[in-house]
Amino acid sequence: MKVAFIVFASIVLSVYFIGNVYIYVRGHQLLEFLGTRRWLYSLIFWTLALSFVATQLLRITGMSGALFDVAFIVGSFWVAVMLYGFITAFSVDIIRFVLWISNFRLDIKYTNYLMIKGVVFGLFCVAVTIILIFGYNNAKNPKPTHLTIPVYKNAGRLSELRIVMISDIHLGHIYRKNDLARIVDAINAQNPDIVLMAGDIFDASPKPVIEQDMGVEFSRLQAKYGVFLALGNHEYIGARENREDKQAGLDYLLQNGVRTLVDEVVLIDNSFYLVGRNDLTASSRKSIAELLQRVNKNLPIILLDHQPFLLSEAEEAGVDLQLSGHTHNGQMWPVNYITSWIFEKDWGYLQKGKTNFYISCGVGTWGPPVRTAGYSEVVVIELKFVR
Repeated sequence: MKVAFIVFASIVLSVYFIGNVYIYVRGHQLLEFLGTRRWLYSLIFWTLALSFVATQLLRITGMSGALFDVAFIVGSFWVAVMLYGFITAFSVDIIRFVLWISNFRLDIKYTNYLMIKGVVFGLFCVAVTIILIFGYNNAKNPKPTHLTIPVYKNAGRLSELRIVMISDIHLGHIYRKNDLARIVDAINAQNPDIVLMAGDIFDASPKPVIEQDMGVEFSRLQAKYGVFLALGNHEYIGARENREDKQAGLDYLLQNGVRTLVDEVVLIDNSFYLVGRNDLTASSRKSIAELLQRVNKNLPIILLDHQPFLLSEAEEAGVDLQLSGHTHNGQMWPVNYITSWIFEKDWGYLQKGKTNFYISCGVGTWGPPVRTAGYSEVVVIELKFVR
């Protein structure tokens, strides 16, 4: 797992570096009218570009504080700047290349050429800024997704169950107490019978969550059968940085009404089973079949499993509804095309045999608080038990 993480981190950093070098060079060329003063552009550009890497590394040391938070937010936003800056610059270069091979030339006097390049740089900045504003607003305003799913089983005295499910809040330096308050308000507005969280509640260490006492927002959740969490991979990122962090975070959540299920099954109201599976990141976890060994499969079975891999395993085990997250639906276009290639289903509803699946694109974001693929999703499921 460590080797896989190192390989993944190396690929991400390489792409990040190459993308930044490309847009830096193109920007440097467009600002030719500044002459020797382009050193200021270089200083500003690389300060912003390196702030993401620097704050990610400093976070591991436990650094915090207002100044660090500002640098962390700036660095995170820069990931989106790099992505859409690269796409914009590369698209312009493709157009220029097509015009060049078509032997199309603009008759521009050299005295105006430098000014036009400066205007292009300005338009480039405006275009990226508009994308960021749209993506930020889309990320910070939770919206409900409604669906009704029939389950052909007897659920005791229940004829229906209203589930509100979220995943991937990534609470920490970027998603803060006021963001969580909006999410909690959006959940309570749906009058849930039960609230289910499919992992990645913390971005990494739970320390900033505890320091800001975000848990008081969780304590406002109103649900007849309670609030339950299954672990995601980011809960284990905190554990890599500090082994005590993971348990401290889970204890803190429990104090505020959120119960974590780690390879655990609970029977609720003698009507349905809720299964919380440990994340794939964990050093060991039980198979779904092992978790359901002593379960009465005549009752409905709901499974929380953060990463939606090997969906056939839930189908074969007789699960009625699996809820997952993790994918973010790529979060930022066109990354969603990559997640749709990696996962059998990276967002939305899927039925395999008698098993229903819903993979949420997440209510929060990782890295930049920018979402141009999907939206900040609160999933509202009406389970109808057909006897």
